[in-house]
Amino acid sequence: MKKVLAVVLVGGLLCSFAGCKKKEEKPQLPPGHPSMEGMPAGMPNMPKVERAVVVSKEVAAKWIGVKVAIEDKTTKTSKEYTVAVGSGLAVPNTKITIKVLAFLPDFRMGEKDITSASSKSNNPAAQVLVQEPGKKEWKGWLFSLQPGMHPFPHEKIGIKLVGGVSK
Repeated sequence: MKKVLAVVLVGGLLCSFAGCKKKEEKPQLPPGHPSMEGMPAGMPNMPKVERAVVVSKEVAAKWIGVKVAIEDKTTKTSKEYTVAVGSGLAVPNTKITIKVLAFLPDFRMGEKDITSASSKSNNPAAQVLVQEPGKKEWKGWLFSLQPGMHPFPHEKIGIKLVGGVSK
């Protein structure tokens, strides 16, 4: 009888511990990012949704360029450069060029477009095109407040948005 009671107690304890799993916390998304509710987790082959980049006249008139920090990963050094929107930068000592396609001081992503919620520097982001001979070009967004979000993948250099350059 004692053995049966002990087995029942141990079994009950095991069941209660197995059911006490810590709730998973949802990752924090940047301001303006669409909800991920209902999206399957871990779907790397999902098609990208092309959204139009809309830069208002007010934003275009105020912000003329960006400051980027280029990190040399081998020497662990970094240098800042100013690049005008629509212009490019040839990264010194490499064959890499970076073209700034757009700057949004208050990045917001909607269902159909990407725009700036205001002309204030609340969530700065720059869309860039990176080209290197013999490699696929990389087009993406750099976020100054979240530099680790969608970073430029390269073995020798890193690119970070420092901020916008106003008139």
